[in-house]
Amino acid sequence: MWVIVLIGSFSCATDLPPTELVQVPIDNLYVIHIPDNLQPGYDMHDYASLQYYNSDEGFYILGIEDAKENLGDIKRKRLKLKGYYAFVENTVSNPVDTLFRESLQYFTNAQGLSVRIGDYYANSQAWNWDPLFYRIAVYESPEYFFQLVMWMPYGPHCDRVAVLDSIVYSFKFLTSPTEETAGLR
Repeated sequence: MWVIVLIGSFSCATDLPPTELVQVPIDNLYVIHIPDNLQPGYDMHDYASLQYYNSDEGFYILGIEDAKENLGDIKRKRLKLKGYYAFVENTVSNPVDTLFRESLQYFTNAQGLSVRIGDYYANSQAWNWDPLFYRIAVYESPEYFFQLVMWMPYGPHCDRVAVLDSIVYSFKFLTSPTEETAGLR
């Protein structure tokens, strides 16, 4: 535990240049603001509709939406945010030897979506023991779950917390549950 604290303490001394965020619409389903120095990826994940990265900085973002109607048995079991989040967390932790959750948040965002966010220290022999920082954010609307996974080297993550927060809080489905409900009245 002390090693993790020391790594985090010493790694936060680096100042990164300011980051501008740009709005990116994805498949007429959602929008999110991401750093303008990221480029689109196309082969990072088979099902991710959002794939952006900066290999020079080692910063990667994936976003995957799951329509609840397509989840079959999972929907019938009334899977909620906590269970879906556990599924995403387990998927992310599968290839790592060490995973330590640093924080966990649960709230309702401005759009009325339930959101669960976790920050993680991850390490693996497969990565030559170079530690990574992961942020997982999962959103739930009446129709969808959306998972946002971001990762980078552990060292500079402290300097990017404000950018990571901005990315997470910017997520918005293009048709919100309240807009859909209002149209039915």
